[in-house]
Amino acid sequence: MPDIGSITFPAQMTTTPSQLRGAIIRVGPNTIILPAGVGDSELTELRSSRETVERLSVTAADLPRLRGQLPECLQRLNVRGPEVTEPRWPGRYGDGLSVSLQGVAADTISHLADLGRTVTLLEIYDCRDLTAGSLEPLTRCPELWNLTLSGGVPDAVLDSLRGCPGLEYLTLGDRRRPAETAFTAAAVTRLVKSCRKLGALSLHCTADTTRAVLTALKEADLRRIFDVPRTILLHVPEELYDQLKRQEGGRVRVDKWY
Repeated sequence: MPDIGSITFPAQMTTTPSQLRGAIIRVGPNTIILPAGVGDSELTELRSSRETVERLSVTAADLPRLRGQLPECLQRLNVRGPEVTEPRWPGRYGDGLSVSLQGVAADTISHLADLGRTVTLLEIYDCRDLTAGSLEPLTRCPELWNLTLSGGVPDAVLDSLRGCPGLEYLTLGDRRRPAETAFTAAAVTRLVKSCRKLGALSLHCTADTTRAVLTALKEADLRRIFDVPRTILLHVPEELYDQLKRQEGGRVRVDKWY
């Protein structure tokens, strides 16, 4: 079989499942997509790019092989499941490593603490088997401050996040792919009260649940943080903004989720 080497694609090109199973895909000078079944040659090429690669996509099955192999300049890591056709890169805010898990099994989360990097932002999309125990490994990521959970997140999963005291920003749902509501306003309120640094919530759920969350937070004892009265910023979809903005009050403010 001939050596197919590396394939370079323009940054705007959409990848296909077959491409994600071939050679290393370079999307511009700072982005690499590793194929399924990472071998020694791919790891060698990755190591040779340690000082330039800022975005990296890898399959969930190959993630354990990257232990101690992540490029020094890496800022964004995408971990994709077998059905993913195009990486969804995580956002980037501040220092540390931003990670997106896309269509993977929940046990993939357990590998994040073993990567040898400080994970500060985590986005989880299309992970259908999330349970309270699935998120327990996040307590070993003490610098995690920004978390996104798409899909129908149940109360038990939200309750498990009380072990993440450094959480400052939580997104539930997905503006690009609306999810069914599975959590209650009571669970959201319990989480906000236990995570003392949590100051911003983005919710994409039913209108009734969003109103209930707003009401519950207005009535909750949010306590103080660093001797300053604590305020919660609630981001809601644009179609709900006008009606909910009129209902804000207490230590809760409403803004648009763009």
